[in-house]
Amino acid sequence: MKLIYSEIKKWLPDLTIDAKTLRDDLTLIGHFASGYEEIEGEIILDLEIRQNRADCLGYYGIARDLAVFYKINLVLPQINTINYSNTPVPITVSSPDVHRIQATSISGIKNSLSPDWLVRFLKLHDINSINTLVDLTNYIMLEWGIPCHAFDTNKSTKLIWENNQRYSEFISLDGTKIKLQPQNLVISDGKEVLSLSFIGGQNSGINLDTTDSILEMAVYNRSRVRNDSRSLKTITEASIRLDKELDTETIPLAFSHLLSLIQKHCQAVINGKLFDVYPVKTTLTPIAFDSQKPSLYAGIDIPPDFSKQILSSLKCSISPLVKEGIKGRLSVTPPSLRKDLIIEKDLIEEILRFYGYNKIPTDTPIDSTSLSDITPPLLYLIEKLKDDLVALGYDEVRSWPLVSDTIDPATVIKTENSINSDYPYLRQNIIQSLEHQLGKYIRFKLPLSQFFEIGKIFFQEKGKYTEKYALGVYHHNPTQLKIDLQKLNLPYKTDNTFKQIILDDLPKSDKYIPKVIDNNAVELRSQIITLDANVNLDPPQDPIKLIKKYSSSIDPKILWSMEIIDIYQTRYTFRVSYYNCDALTAKKIHLSTFNLN
Repeated sequence: MKLIYSEIKKWLPDLTIDAKTLRDDLTLIGHFASGYEEIEGEIILDLEIRQNRADCLGYYGIARDLAVFYKINLVLPQINTINYSNTPVPITVSSPDVHRIQATSISGIKNSLSPDWLVRFLKLHDINSINTLVDLTNYIMLEWGIPCHAFDTNKSTKLIWENNQRYSEFISLDGTKIKLQPQNLVISDGKEVLSLSFIGGQNSGINLDTTDSILEMAVYNRSRVRNDSRSLKTITEASIRLDKELDTETIPLAFSHLLSLIQKHCQAVINGKLFDVYPVKTTLTPIAFDSQKPSLYAGIDIPPDFSKQILSSLKCSISPLVKEGIKGRLSVTPPSLRKDLIIEKDLIEEILRFYGYNKIPTDTPIDSTSLSDITPPLLYLIEKLKDDLVALGYDEVRSWPLVSDTIDPATVIKTENSINSDYPYLRQNIIQSLEHQLGKYIRFKLPLSQFFEIGKIFFQEKGKYTEKYALGVYHHNPTQLKIDLQKLNLPYKTDNTFKQIILDDLPKSDKYIPKVIDNNAVELRSQIITLDANVNLDPPQDPIKLIKKYSSSIDPKILWSMEIIDIYQTRYTFRVSYYNCDALTAKKIHLSTFNLN
């Protein structure tokens, strides 16, 4: 996402900081600035927008975040009151992938080459200027983050949103012929495809002679757009936005802004009724929130009032959770624009990023209290099995969990946006992956192979998606496979060269799960400082007694570890690690302990 410094200041007229500080602050609140350059007198920032922040693929979303961070006013563009006529717009929507469309028709368009400011704005965003009407649709997309489109009604008198069942080809604006697939979301006139959801077509394109047009702005099922874009191998600025969770509630503002600009720059007259189809309405779900949690996660005191102020500035609705009966418990309903705020941890992240990660100290002494081991025993079993199988001569392999075929079509899980259309399913049995691996061994002429994989398998169980760890083993000799499984105390009844064991379903007993002794963990909040010391001792001495002697003189709250890493004749090299102190203190204690002053 490119950001022009002077343009963001139009949304935030009270912004007083320079562009470099803005760049650093945007990174601080999670919109990482990967580029900073000056082009034709304008400062351009290049931001890496996170996948779940579709709202920030337009100036509107970025400006809202900055308004909260700097505690300044967000000023929306001047939008005229739009007066629609009573003439229906010839649009039909039959596709279930349409979440919302607003549209209307305009006439008397005086189209022309775009004004300099508009050409310059698009050029700085790497978009070529076409003409005023088309350029204004691109301008609105960049400002609000929602794509829109104009159709020349002298070329097409009606529009139909449908999932493709009858069309084989589509010609894009640049003349590219795209072969269509079944179920692609298309906009047609009943005879030919005029546009896809994310790219306009030659058969309805706007030119300088266009006098009448239908304008539309829509949000679709993101999975359908992403699937269409990838399968048709076509990516546009519109597809980048439409394959994310866009806000249908922003459409009225953005669409009105588009019409205002077209009235001003193209002298167009609105001669159609407002067409507003909204089958998939936004549902705002409240989130239970504990205002003490941000402090617990950050490790520093963040006042509950600050948390409330940030959430309120983000336009969240806040009310106390009376039924909980616990002080500080709130019900927080995020605004429709923030599709990424789903659970309590999302709210905590918002508070921390606006509080400032840079305000969390890095030199606070840690609590040396040992923490209980929370690692699931199954993970220890997995590590043990890997070591044991390797010791028995098996190779460990790792493979994709994606496969091309199903074992049980009734319980298979199909991915919505597979990275490879030839492998659309999640594996139901790990042997599916091992068979593919065996094919590679055979192709490379590797004889007498034996290998294993431990990974997840996936399936539907009682209407719910389920995943479990499974061990898959292959041995060219099934008799030897039985013997090896028996050595590992695993189920070994098999007459095949392949064997799958679902580890999650094994009895939870010492027979399978190894005991873990003294595996407590310590939370580190500062660096460990490691120093070496060479000490000459004659005659030679017991290393264990030496470590006990020297370590006893160091405060255990500061000593992390001590070991002798080398002994050469009468010289002993100690390596000591310190924590809960700064480097200067560690060095002072180190010199004193080993008489190195």
